[in-house]
Amino acid sequence: MWFTLFLAVIVCCAVLYVPGYLIGRALSLKRTVSCAAAPALSLALLVVLGVVFRTAGISCHALALAAATGAVALIAFALARGIQGKRSRKPGHANSTPQPGQTTQKPRPRHASPSERTPEKSDALSSRFTWQAFALYACVGLVVCAFVFLTAIDGPDSFARKDDTTVHLSIVRAFLDSGTYSTLHSGSFLDQGTAGTYYPSAWHIVVAIAASCVGGGVDIATNAATIAFTVVVLPLGVCLLLCTVFPNRRGVVLAGSLFAASFAIMPWGFLTKGQLLPNLASFALIPAAIALFVSAVEANDGGTRARLAAGALIALVSIALCQPNGAFTCVIGMTSYALCRIFRRPDDKHATITPKRIACAVGLVAGACALWAVLYLAPPLRSVVTYGPWDTLLSFPEAVLSVLSFMYVKWGGIQPFLSIAVLFGLIASLRDRRWLWLAVAYVITLVIYMGNVCTDGVLRQVISGFWYSDYYRTGAMNALFAIPLAALGFAWLVRLLGSALSRLPKVGERKNAYAAAALTVVFVLCQAMPFQISLGKRSIENGLPAMRDQVASLYSWDDIYTSEERAFVQQAAALVEENATVINVPNDGTAWCYGTDGLRVLFRRTGDNGSNPFPPATNEIIRTRLANIAADEEVQQAIREVGARYLILLDDPTGDNPTITDQRYEAAKWAGLESVTADTPGFTLLLSEGDMRLYQIDEIA
Repeated sequence: MWFTLFLAVIVCCAVLYVPGYLIGRALSLKRTVSCAAAPALSLALLVVLGVVFRTAGISCHALALAAATGAVALIAFALARGIQGKRSRKPGHANSTPQPGQTTQKPRPRHASPSERTPEKSDALSSRFTWQAFALYACVGLVVCAFVFLTAIDGPDSFARKDDTTVHLSIVRAFLDSGTYSTLHSGSFLDQGTAGTYYPSAWHIVVAIAASCVGGGVDIATNAATIAFTVVVLPLGVCLLLCTVFPNRRGVVLAGSLFAASFAIMPWGFLTKGQLLPNLASFALIPAAIALFVSAVEANDGGTRARLAAGALIALVSIALCQPNGAFTCVIGMTSYALCRIFRRPDDKHATITPKRIACAVGLVAGACALWAVLYLAPPLRSVVTYGPWDTLLSFPEAVLSVLSFMYVKWGGIQPFLSIAVLFGLIASLRDRRWLWLAVAYVITLVIYMGNVCTDGVLRQVISGFWYSDYYRTGAMNALFAIPLAALGFAWLVRLLGSALSRLPKVGERKNAYAAAALTVVFVLCQAMPFQISLGKRSIENGLPAMRDQVASLYSWDDIYTSEERAFVQQAAALVEENATVINVPNDGTAWCYGTDGLRVLFRRTGDNGSNPFPPATNEIIRTRLANIAADEEVQQAIREVGARYLILLDDPTGDNPTITDQRYEAAKWAGLESVTADTPGFTLLLSEGDMRLYQIDEIA
């Protein structure tokens, strides 16, 4: 089964990288840029084709959608190459062969000019170095993923017993069952013939394609997507961003490999809260999108700028199609760069402050604030910005401490090495104002997080409402912008320690190498060694080990939906008629079994209506009075309305060790189901094992 997971990871990477790379090359982006930005370009095309197919009434296998995406990207690449080839053959064209007497002169790169204060003497980073850096980032990402995720989960087909996970798995399964993949018509009940509604589903499409290649294993495909985004997409995006921002600082770029996937809350917090897997994908795309934006701003000619800007815009759309709050996060980074860029180009020694530039900066800030207000008041976003009956979570001193320790929440783990690295990075960005925008973005997101956890009411909604006022999301956003600062701070620490080591005999020119090795060892120990500190009623642990423990608990087959219960569900699925609806109590684990095993249960989320499309009154009749079906005509009519033929129960709530979740559970609301026994009129027992039972509902006259 681990090989199946490996195959699913390969499929995810192919879907994310092959079409996007071809699109990037069609836009004449460098090979390294096309590679790192490929996922952001692929996802937009996947979503567009999914909508087109659904609008055209085309229902297809998920692999057909992937093949169509690859074909469109290949055609775009071929057409672009053909057009470029014709232009390059025209005499006098910038890319044509120089005619006799002509000379060519390359413009000086605006963004790659080394500063006198830059310690490295090398030119802008070569493509060979960038490819090597990509490999390093992916390898380090794999090590971190193996520590936090792969060795913690209870098998490659395990999944998190979280509330949002029921929705994500069900949407993927519904895509597969319906053969449609439109983000405008998404939902957990597409298999029941519902039209669906808009839901950002780019991540779900990728998982559906991977699942279709591994026999419909949505749980395995979900884990494969998690691996792809945390090991490859996020690290390569961070690498591209650092190569773009620090073109002459190889030390900073190499240091970034340690931090791309090492913050506990970003990306791993998305696995333990929610789950917020599409949000993880959205944030993983942001570094590459910002890198494209920075390159567009610093391009030397209009054509190159337009192509890079187009890439950045497509990336921004893809981010929003995974999770819209990622687009807001990305724009914060882009706006921070643009604001600081007004006063200083990357190769300027000093900032240029004039009334005109101040007016431009004020206009940019005013425009950003106006856009923020307009979107806050926009009707489509009202349910987002007003979401959650959250209380004030932390006092101001507690919030400051949670940020400085990179714990972010009331419980969890601290990361002391990251605190030091980011602090040095902040100081370095203030000393060298070329990188001040990194500190600006970090501070803006810090203010949003602080407003999220320290305020309430309308003020909290205005500050953090675009992120559902969810401190996990705002904390992850702040950690995302801390990554380049940590790399910058680590590089400075290496130089400081190297200077100290130079006083030792026989160190010589390898002082920085020894310093980097020593600091890396300290980093690994600080990140991986578990420890626990008791502070009154609160216990604080080391960040990544604490996150690993949470993953192990959530992905366990011993909790809620157990391995024995899944085996029973799979046996039941073999007895149930094809496409038949099965009534269930979602809290006993069956909320997940449509997504994981394809059993078409009626209630696919814990709650009174289980997210199904039927009227609340119909659901209430079934939940509270199903046991009376033999004599109750209203129950009989409700069963006809939902088309149910079976009842499955995985737990006896009055038993000794029920494996259930009490989220939104009230026993009285499910009495009509849980009171059914083999002797109840109107039901025939088909399968029984322990406290697990499958009943067929007898024919209704």
